[in-house]
Order: sequence, then C-alpha cells, then structure tokens
Amino acid sequence: MSKKELISLALLLLVVSYGAWNYFHRSYTDTRMDQNLLDTVVTISARSKSKNVGAEIDSVFAYIRTLDHKFNDYDPDSWVSRLNAAQGESFPMDPDAYELLCIADSLHKLTGGLFDVTVKPLYDLWGFSTLGASLADTLSPVPPDSLVIKETLKLIGFGKVRYNSKSITLPPGTQLTFGALAKGYALDKARAFMQKRGLLSGTIDCTSSMTFFGQKLPQVVSIQHPRPEPQKQTIGSFRIENGSLSTSGDYQLYFDYAGRRYHHLLNPLTGYPVENVFSVTVINPSALWADGLSTALFLLEPNAALAALKRYPGSNAVIFYNENGNIVSLKSLGMKELDWHDN
Repeated sequence: MSKKELISLALLLLVVSYGAWNYFHRSYTDTRMDQNLLDTVVTISARSKSKNVGAEIDSVFAYIRTLDHKFNDYDPDSWVSRLNAAQGESFPMDPDAYELLCIADSLHKLTGGLFDVTVKPLYDLWGFSTLGASLADTLSPVPPDSLVIKETLKLIGFGKVRYNSKSITLPPGTQLTFGALAKGYALDKARAFMQKRGLLSGTIDCTSSMTFFGQKLPQVVSIQHPRPEPQKQTIGSFRIENGSLSTSGDYQLYFDYAGRRYHHLLNPLTGYPVENVFSVTVINPSALWADGLSTALFLLEPNAALAALKRYPGSNAVIFYNENGNIVSLKSLGMKELDWHDN
C-alpha cells in the first residue's frame, strides 16, 4: 500500500471514528416551563441521551407537584394546611415535613429566634398571603393596627411547636408556613430525581432560586437590582458551575403605603418588616440551605449575617443594604472566586 493510500485510510478511519464517537455520545436537550408551580414560574432545562428528554422534564414537574401539594399554604388539602387546621390536636408527621422542621430549628437557633416558621398568622395579618392576587385590585393594602400586631405576636414562636418523627402538635392559633424552605427543598429533591433518571445535566429555575448539575461550563447568574431603573435592571453577576442559589429581597412581595415600603420578610419579634436590607443572595451546594439561609441572613444585621454564614462551609453570600440612603453591599470572600462583578 502506497504512502498516499495509507494517509487516505488513516483519514477515513479518523472520520469514521469521529462519527462513531458522536453517535454514541449524542445527546438531546429541551427546556419547558410551568407557570403555576411552587407559587412561581418554574423553568427546567435538561440534557439526555434519550430523545424523550421533554417527557423526562414533564415527569420532573409531576414530581415537584407532589411536594408542592404537601407544603402549599394556598391549598386547603395540603399537609401543612390540614396541620394548621388541626387546632391543638396531634397530627401525623410527614417525613419531608420532619426534615424541613429540623432545618427550621437549626436556622431558628442561628438567628436567635428571627427565623420562625410559625410566622404565618403574622404573614396573613399583613395580607401577604393574598397580596399577589390583590395587586391588580383597586384597593391598596395598608399596614395592620399596631395593637392587632401585638396580639398576633402571641401566636408566634417555634418553641411552641411539639414534634417528633411520628407526630406534631401546634397550640390553637399557631400555624406553620414553609415558604422560606419548601422551594429549595423541592429543587434539591427534583435535582436528585433528575440525576437518578440518568439525565446528563440540568437546570431548575424558580426565579428566586436555582440549581445546576452536570454543567461543563460555568453559568452566569445576574442579581436583580433592588431598585431597578430602565437602564439598570441588575446590580451584579457571578459564575456558578454546579450548585444552588437563592435570593430573598424586599422587592419580591411588598406594598407601598404613605411613602414607605412594607415587604413580606417579617421580624417575628417586632411584627414588622425588616428595615434597611434590600436583598440577600446565598450560594450553597444545597438549594434547601441556600433558600433557608437567604431568609435567615436577611433577618440579621448585615455584618452579623456574614459572620453567621461562616458556620456553613461551601456557602457564599452577597448582601445589599441601606447605608445613609445609599445601596451598599457586603460579600463573603468566596464571591471573588465566583467571578463577582458589580453592574
């Protein structure tokens, strides 16, 4: 065989090998959205060796719905709604709820009682349970009477909850909400569900919370500006390859009254929204911990919040807050490694 023929054969083998490699390593991607899940819009992207990746994504949505049905405050048939209606009676524990309660207990201790899942009566009093539906109404919300707030505070307190892995009892009038944990928990469970089904990579985006796995390149994530202008919608960005993040902000659910903003992140000791903090973004391998910590740190003074974060290895945060009328920030040291950029 001549040299020219050997070269041609080698090139042919190279082309065939490349084609075979592509065939056996081919993958398919799809992105789908559900606009009525976890009280937000959920977008899932996935890559799979199967052409049926779209159907796989649909199964993830179905799985998330099973969790949403347990912890949805707005569903009267959900586990948490039926618990809240039990009015002092012992109620069967749900395994997922028990896991959330253990995390809630940890964050309650971390914040000196500021993170409290029994805040629901206060949340309802302020009208935040129905504010999303009422934003289009002509009647504007108003702050509750201070005396009513004071009375409602008597119902608040995680220490009032009696629970173990088998059952839970709430005092009459005390109610739970997992709004600061359930979304992250659902994302963690859904990510594990996707990996178990053999999906090669995926992203679940719930607007304020996101999780990534199997990514080959870092993904750029932008943080919403707490007081956006037409030419300035984001306040900063960073890169994340695999992991999770969550943002708690005073712009996510609020109303304005008499020139002042009242938002849904309430201090359970005073009964009023936290002042002078605009947003907290936490990056953590777990979406559940990112979700819970973003709320917990929002409730703390910014410097104390960053100090508390040091108890959680692998976590990073950026906090935007008010200082003398200006939006300023505090960032954990690891944000530099995540290629943080101010916008």
